[in-house]
Amino acid sequence: MATFTLVLDTRLKMKNGKYNLSIRVLNGKEQIYLQLSKMTKEQYNHIFVKKSMDVSCREFRKSCNESLAKSESLFTEIKPFNKQKYREQFFKVEGTNTNSLLLGDLFDRFIDNYKGLKLSSMKHYKYTKLVFENYSPNVNILDVNLSFINHFVKDRTQAGISQSTIESNLRNLRRIVNYFTNEEKILPSYYQYPFGKGGYSIQNLFPSKLVLTNDEIKNIINMTEFDSPQQEYARDIWVMLYRCNGINFADLLRMRWVDVRGECIEFFRKKTETTRKSNRKKIMVPLTNELKSLIDKVGVKDSAFILGKLKEGYTDNMFDNKSHKWKAIINAQLELITQKLNLSVPLRTKSARDSYATTLNRAGVSKDKIGEMLGHANSIVTEHYIASLDRETVFQVNKHLL
Repeated sequence: MATFTLVLDTRLKMKNGKYNLSIRVLNGKEQIYLQLSKMTKEQYNHIFVKKSMDVSCREFRKSCNESLAKSESLFTEIKPFNKQKYREQFFKVEGTNTNSLLLGDLFDRFIDNYKGLKLSSMKHYKYTKLVFENYSPNVNILDVNLSFINHFVKDRTQAGISQSTIESNLRNLRRIVNYFTNEEKILPSYYQYPFGKGGYSIQNLFPSKLVLTNDEIKNIINMTEFDSPQQEYARDIWVMLYRCNGINFADLLRMRWVDVRGECIEFFRKKTETTRKSNRKKIMVPLTNELKSLIDKVGVKDSAFILGKLKEGYTDNMFDNKSHKWKAIINAQLELITQKLNLSVPLRTKSARDSYATTLNRAGVSKDKIGEMLGHANSIVTEHYIASLDRETVFQVNKHLL
């Protein structure tokens, strides 16, 4: 049974000391807030707690109660219940259609309606939504202009947020604007597009990489003394990732025994599952003696999956949870190895990919070939995984100084 309450939503305080006066709808575990107005706590107490009998206060209370009744009536009419439709109908009735253009609502609508959105992308959009809601509570998309974005970038930079993170948030914002401009066309024609020519230009930033030296990689591979079986297993997993063309942990987790074909392991990356077939690239990993020994050591023979951590019929949610769980377990042990070997860079599952690419680059392998092995569509992406000037190179270059 749903409940409907008029509340001053004190979760988010605006710079002017005001909060959102909203109708809170509780439908099981689902919570919906329908914004009616903005006011301070003092104003709320004056109008709704002390129940001031001023004409303006009485009229405002009456209007709010009418909105409350309408929210209940609409709820019973929408079957099956749909949050987005309910919100749209409510604000349409209220005659304030611009409220349906709240940025947070558009993020929700995109996440709910866009087909083919991967679970990891969905989580990233939800995170970006929270970033903007915390930065500017209840901002309307019509207020998201070049000035808003420039202030966002400046404030986030001053708060110590990395440029790559800021640009990532803005890419998600641009996708929302593009979607509701070109696909689900609900933005008014007078809305000024804030990106591209005349607007904000999003940068493709690749932060500089800190990578292990060749000697450090050899020390990891040649380790023989471990504090526990779990630590040895973590080391073996890292080396497997490294020897399997620097694949992501997600790809190793779902690697099957049937992927081992003759002298190679062949598979498609999970990241490219939703990519057009013409753009998908099969990864081919040479089954060297070192890699074969590792697979024999950690492989679970009675499972369809080499690591044995998955079962047939898993869902995206199950896979995501399993991947996060095992990465956390393995990374905790890799941190202990970092300290044990006094490594210059923290050892993590993701560092195997950087180490693979950089090792080949140091050996003089062309970036195009490295990109092919990594499964990249172009060399620009490959650059991200290659340390342009790692520690070893820096020292080698400066040896020439007089």
